[in-house]
Amino acid sequence: MKNKRKKYLFGLASIVCLIVLLGMHIVNSSESKVSAATPIEPDYKMMIEAPGINKVSTGPATTEIGGNYAFVLKLTDAVTYEPIGNPKVRDGYQGSPTKVYYFNKDDVAKPNEYGLWVRNAGLYNGRSVDVKFVMDTMNVAPSNENATPYPEFPFFAVDPKDREKMSNYEAEKQNGDDAPWNDLYFMTGSSLGNHRVYYNRGDKIEYHYEFYYHDTQKELKLMGSWNFNNINVQKKTGISFDESDFKNFYVMNNSVISYKAESGQLNMSSSETTMNDPSVQVTELFNKEQFPMSMTYYGEDGYSGMMALMYSTESLTRIAPAQPIVYGKRNSADHNAQTYTELKYSILQGVADNRKENRNDQVVIETEVPEFYDITDVKVTEYGTTTDKTNLFLTSKTGSKLLLTSIDSTSDAFNGSLFDIQITAKPNSKFNFNLTDYGYVNDASNVTDNGFMLFEMGGPKTKTTYTYKGLAKPTNTLDSEVVKDQSITQVRYDGKPIGTAKEGLKIPMGGNIATTYPNAEDLLVSYDVDTENAIDRPVSVSYVGTPPDISTKKPGDIVEVPLMLTSAKGVETPITVKIEITQTIFDLDIEHLDAETGTVIATTSPLPSGEEGVEYTATSQQIEGYIPTAVLVDGVDKTPSPITDPLSVTVKFVTNKKVTFKYTKLRTPVIKAEFDVSPTTVPIGGKATYTATVKNTAEAPTTWSNVSFKIDTPFPDKITPDVSTVKVNGVALEASKVDFDPLTKEFKIDLSDLDLDENEAVIKYDVIVAADAAVQVVNQTYTVSGSAGDGSKASQQSNSTSLNVIRGESQLNVLYRKKDENNNDVKMDPDRDAITTQKDGTAFDVTPETFDGYVLDKIIVDGQALPEPLPTSVKGKYGEISTIEFHYKGTLLITSAPTLLDFEMNEASAKNLRVESAKTDKDLVVTDTRSTKQRWYLYAKVTEDFKTTDGSNKTLSGILRYNDGGTTEKNFPVDQNQLLTSPDNFSDTKYNISQTWSAKGKGFKVEIPGDYVKKLGEYRAKIVYTLSEVPNLP
Repeated sequence: MKNKRKKYLFGLASIVCLIVLLGMHIVNSSESKVSAATPIEPDYKMMIEAPGINKVSTGPATTEIGGNYAFVLKLTDAVTYEPIGNPKVRDGYQGSPTKVYYFNKDDVAKPNEYGLWVRNAGLYNGRSVDVKFVMDTMNVAPSNENATPYPEFPFFAVDPKDREKMSNYEAEKQNGDDAPWNDLYFMTGSSLGNHRVYYNRGDKIEYHYEFYYHDTQKELKLMGSWNFNNINVQKKTGISFDESDFKNFYVMNNSVISYKAESGQLNMSSSETTMNDPSVQVTELFNKEQFPMSMTYYGEDGYSGMMALMYSTESLTRIAPAQPIVYGKRNSADHNAQTYTELKYSILQGVADNRKENRNDQVVIETEVPEFYDITDVKVTEYGTTTDKTNLFLTSKTGSKLLLTSIDSTSDAFNGSLFDIQITAKPNSKFNFNLTDYGYVNDASNVTDNGFMLFEMGGPKTKTTYTYKGLAKPTNTLDSEVVKDQSITQVRYDGKPIGTAKEGLKIPMGGNIATTYPNAEDLLVSYDVDTENAIDRPVSVSYVGTPPDISTKKPGDIVEVPLMLTSAKGVETPITVKIEITQTIFDLDIEHLDAETGTVIATTSPLPSGEEGVEYTATSQQIEGYIPTAVLVDGVDKTPSPITDPLSVTVKFVTNKKVTFKYTKLRTPVIKAEFDVSPTTVPIGGKATYTATVKNTAEAPTTWSNVSFKIDTPFPDKITPDVSTVKVNGVALEASKVDFDPLTKEFKIDLSDLDLDENEAVIKYDVIVAADAAVQVVNQTYTVSGSAGDGSKASQQSNSTSLNVIRGESQLNVLYRKKDENNNDVKMDPDRDAITTQKDGTAFDVTPETFDGYVLDKIIVDGQALPEPLPTSVKGKYGEISTIEFHYKGTLLITSAPTLLDFEMNEASAKNLRVESAKTDKDLVVTDTRSTKQRWYLYAKVTEDFKTTDGSNKTLSGILRYNDGGTTEKNFPVDQNQLLTSPDNFSDTKYNISQTWSAKGKGFKVEIPGDYVKKLGEYRAKIVYTLSEVPNLP
C-alpha cells in the first residue's frame, strides 16, 4: 500500500528538543489548552503520577537546580566533525560549510562503529569535551516517499562559520520567522526544506552519545540536565531508565505526558498533539558516561511523517549559575617586551538557559589580583567566539579589584551565556619584588616554572554572587575552586641586578681611577640579582663610559663614579660609587730572604702603597727550590702555626714599614722503592698480588711531585696486570690513571695527584696468569720518577721480584645420578661419586659403574651431553675435563623367576586329582626402578604343554591353573597369555609375587581329571613370563 503523507496543522509534529546547553529552537508556538489527558496506550501511565516525580508549577520557580548540572554544549570556532564509518554527506544549503550526514539501515547493521565525532563540542568543568554520536539500530520499513528505498537518519553538522547565518527553510518557525543555523547544532532526524525524511508508524531509530575529554581522550562521566520537548502523539521517545523512582525528572503540574518503564527502558509519549508547550516537556538530571536515546514514529497508521530531535538548553525548572572557573595564563614576555610582568587570566562563567520568569535578577562577578597589581583591561566574550559581550556588564575597576555587575540578567542576550572574561593587570607603584611574597620559583629542576612568579587566582579571590528573588534565600555566592595546574597565573620575572657600593673609598690626588681600580667590581662590597637564581647569573659590573678624570681634583673632593650592573639576561641597574681625593700615598717595603744565608732571593715590584692606616695583605712568592718558612713584620715574628704555603700577613700603611719573608731551600728527595709479590709461585691459570711501597725519606723540607710509576721489564706473553685492581693506600685508582699497552706490554701508573712530599704510597695490583701461559720465571723491577723542589728529576728503581709460574693440579669429579619421583637428579644408591686430583695433563679412562635395575641413559662432560651411541668409557686429561656425569634411568624388569615348578605328584587315580602348590627354586620378583611409576602387567603363557620326558610323547593338556584371588581360576591354553597380577599399588620398587602364593590361596595349581593319565611318568611343560606396561597382551 502506498504511504500517504498527512499534513498536520502543528507542523513538525515529531521534533524533540534536548540538553540544557544552548537556546531552544522553537518549532511551534502553539498555546493549545490541555484538557484532561489519558495514557496513549493501556499499559502506559501518566508521568505526573510517577513515584518521586518533581512537579513544576507555572510562574517563577521557588527552588533551583545547582549550576553543576549546567553542562554546556557550544558551537564555538573550535568545533569540528569527523565521520565514523562512511555516512553520506550533503551540504546544509548550496555551497555551505555546514554538512548533513545521512545514516542508513544497512551500514548500521554492520559490526563496525557507525556515527560521528563532534570535536570540542562543549565545555564541562572548564575542560573541552568531545562528543561521539553512535548509531545503534535502525528498524525502518520501506517508504516510497523518500529518495532511498528505506528512510535514512540525518545528523546536522553545523559549521561555526554558519553560526549567525539565517535559514528560511531548515529551521523555520511555524510563523515564518527565520532562525540561525546555530539553533540546529546537534539536531538529528528529519527537517523541512531539502532535508525532509519521512517515516512510517513503528519505525524506530536507536543511538547514543558518549563523552570524552578533548585533551586526554578519556571517557568521562558527565553530569547535566537533558530537556525533552514535544513529547506528543507523533512519536515515542525512549531513554535508559534503571531507577526505582523519578526523583531526577521534572514535569509541569499540567503535564499530558504518559510513560511506560520496563527492562531498563523509559518510553514517553502523549495522546495529545500539543507542541512547544510546557505540558509536553520533561527535564531529566543525569550523571552518565553514555546517553542512549530512541525515537519511534507513532503517527497515524498508514500515513508517513517526519520526526527529529533538536538541541535545547531551556529547562522546565530553574538552574542556578555555574561555579566560576579560573584559568591562569602564562606570560613569558621578557624585560624588553611591552607586556613584561603583566598578569593575565580568564574567568569562565556559565549562566543557565532559564525561562523568562526563572532568570537571575542580578549576577555580580568579583575578582582580585595581588595588591601590587592594578587591573587595567577587561573584555567579556561568548566562549569560543569573538562575540563581544562586555556591554552586558557594568565594569568597576578599583586598583587590584574588579566588579562586573549584570545590567539586565533577565535579557535574552544575557540568559544562556557562557562568558569568557579576559583580565589583564599591570604592576603598580607597590610592586617591589621579593622572594617571599611574589611566589617566585627558583628551582632548576622545575623547567616549566623556573624564573616565574606564580599567583593563585582561584578560590575566594574570584567569586560570583547571584540574586533570584523567588528563592527563600535570594542571594547566594559561588567561590571559584583552586585547581592544580589550571587556576595559577605564571608571570616571567627577569632578575634585577642589585649591588652595594663600598664606603670610605679614597684615591690620592693626581691618581687615576681606571688604574687604581681596573675592575669596576672592586668598587662594590657585593652584587647579585634579586632572584638569587642561576638563570639570571652572572652579573657583570662595568663603568658607564670612561671613569671620571680626577687630575684636577683636590684633597677632600668627592667624585661620583657611575657603574652599570647587568644580569645574564641583560637587565641593567645603575649604581653610583663615591670616592674621596686624599693627600698622600705611602709605600710598604717587602723583602724575600734565604733563611740560612740571609741572601735576597726575590723582589716585590712595584712596592705596594696606600694611605695611612689602610690595611694591606702581603703574601709570599712561589720561588723554585724554596718553601716559605717564616714571616716578620718590622722584625717581629708573625709566622702562623701551622705554616701555610703561601704565607700571608696583614699590615697597615705607615704603622708598619717592612715585611720580611724567609724561605728554606728544599732538600733533594731520597726515594725508597720496595717491591714484593705474593705468592711467589703460582700455577698456570692463577694470579699473584704485587705490592710496591714508595716514599720520599728526605728530611723536611722537601718536595716530590708529578710522580709516575713504570714497570721496567715488559710483561711476558699471557701474563698481564689487572688494571681494575690497582689501589693506592687501599683506595682504587681512577681508570684514567692506569695504563697497560697490550702491544708493548708496558705498565704505567700516574701518581701525580698524590701528595708524596713526605707521605708513603703503597701500590697494590693483581697479575693474571692465563690458562695457556708457559711455565717460566718472571723477574721484574719498577722505577718511580718525579720532580724535586728545584725542578730537577728525582727517580729510583726498586728491587727485583721473581714470580715462578708452574704447572697446576686439577680435580676430576665423577658423578652418578638418577631421577627421583619429582624428576630431580639424585645420587645413585649406593653412592659411587668420586673426586680425584692429578697433575694437569695426566690421562684418565673412566668406565661407568653398573647398578641393578638401572641402565645408562646419558653422559654429560663439563655440561655437554655426549651424542649416542654412548661410549663404553670416557677418556681425557686432568685440567681439560673437570666433571663427568653418568645419568641412569630406571627400568621395569623381571629380576627373578623360578626355573622349576615341581608339583611332586606320583600317583594315578580314577578320581579327580588337584595339587594346590608347587615347589620353586627361585622367587618370582618384579623390580620397578622407573622415576615415574605406572601400572604394569605380568603375564604367563604355556608354550609347551605337559609331556612325558621319556620320549613316549604322552601329553596332559589343560591341567595347569592359576589362582589370582578372583572367583574363577585361569587355565592356560598353549600360547595364550594369561594375566597373573597387576597391583593397584604400583609405587614400590620390588614386588615378590611368589610370596603371595599359598596352598589355599593364590598361585599355580594342577587339576587332573580321573582316568586322564594313561601313562605314569614325569611330565614337563614350559612357561614364559612376560612383563608389560600396557594391558591386554595378546
